[in-house]
Amino acid sequence: LEVLDASPGEGGADWAARLQGAPPMFVNIYSSEDPYPADIWAAAADYFSSSAGRNLSLPGGRYACAQDLMRRQLYFLAGLTLGEVCHIVQLSISRKKLLGYLNGT
Repeated sequence: LEVLDASPGEGGADWAARLQGAPPMFVNIYSSEDPYPADIWAAAADYFSSSAGRNLSLPGGRYACAQDLMRRQLYFLAGLTLGEVCHIVQLSISRKKLLGYLNGT
């Protein structure tokens, strides 16, 4: 395994491990880049604004939230990795404003 620094400009606190010679597949969940197609965001917006989505109570934390969403087998997340869903959760909170914290916390 080769250890890589995932955020050299931010103090180097994060890390990732990958096999040498394997293509890089690391998903930086804190990236502000949005590589996901518009249809995923439209479907997510539809779901979270539906009665099922509005009454949804997801666990705190991106990882636990992403795991919960994947367990629900939502069609618009089909084929995505847990890392990608974590990134979608992050973007849904920070940029798309589709998700937020209960009572602002």
